[in-house]
Amino acid sequence: MSSDPHSAPVPDSAWLADDLARERGRVEIFNATRPGGLDGWTMDLQQYELVRTHILAVLATPDRSDGTVLLKDLVASTQDHLGEHSAFPKGRLRNYCTYTKVDLEARGLVERVPGTSPQRIRLVNAPSP
Repeated sequence: MSSDPHSAPVPDSAWLADDLARERGRVEIFNATRPGGLDGWTMDLQQYELVRTHILAVLATPDRSDGTVLLKDLVASTQDHLGEHSAFPKGRLRNYCTYTKVDLEARGLVERVPGTSPQRIRLVNAPSP
């Protein structure tokens, strides 16, 4: 397990809250640095799945041989890919991307690359730089 405080695990209570939110068409946004593992708000399930799918696809085809992607490039890619999607009527995706990335860290799917500035991220179990 990573020593990064942004990484999993979150408590079972967070997973239960997420299950209940999904029954209502929402997703609890996880944050491993927050008490109880929850950021305190939810996202529409369709919006979450669109952003989640895009983030994981981009990270599966990183821009560098070390398996990493700059966070700012991920945000720009998400904006380009989903900015005109009907699920995002205001068209601005920076916060959706950033919060979904934090959520995916807490779910143990992506991680920040230690010691990188600007921030780089990768899939968990991706090759180390």
